[in-house]
Amino acid sequence: MSQTKKPAGTKKRNAKGQFVKGNKIGEETRFQKENEAACKYKEEYCDKLMEFFNQPDVDIQYKEVFDKQGNVVARTPIMLPAAYPTFELFAASIGVTTGTLKNWCEQHPRFKDCYARAKEIQLGKLTSNALRGLYNPIYAKFEAVNNHNQKDKQEVETNVSGVGLDDKTRALIERVERRLHDVEKKE
Repeated sequence: MSQTKKPAGTKKRNAKGQFVKGNKIGEETRFQKENEAACKYKEEYCDKLMEFFNQPDVDIQYKEVFDKQGNVVARTPIMLPAAYPTFELFAASIGVTTGTLKNWCEQHPRFKDCYARAKEIQLGKLTSNALRGLYNPIYAKFEAVNNHNQKDKQEVETNVSGVGLDDKTRALIERVERRLHDVEKKE
């Protein structure tokens, strides 16, 4: 079998067959961040982002009971959660990725403000629908902790017993406990 020599302008691949960062296409680098042609930002995306996240958080529908003649006898309102707005869904709706949205936050101050407001609206919808019992509580907690910097706080008992402690260690523990309890009382 004869080996063919690749032309000088072909793209380089690593041992896994993946393209290597820094391949040249024409005069520009393929993965260059400052490439203006790759920037799809439009000022109208700020308004679209706010519109996307400002949808009503519940949808009220009515369950109707009919009699034999077809007349409505009773209407019972049913609250259903509207689709939970996510940045992934918004990015897909305008044809970009969430990484692109974060890059826009760094480059465009107005978009950064709208992004922050959308994040607050998202947390508000999550909280109100979770309190209404419309969201799965386990997922609501997961979402709040992982995407909204909420913390799951637990109290830890500091009493040590059954361990042979010397007088210095016991005195130190008692002082720390007194300070902790004094701080809690002041707050």
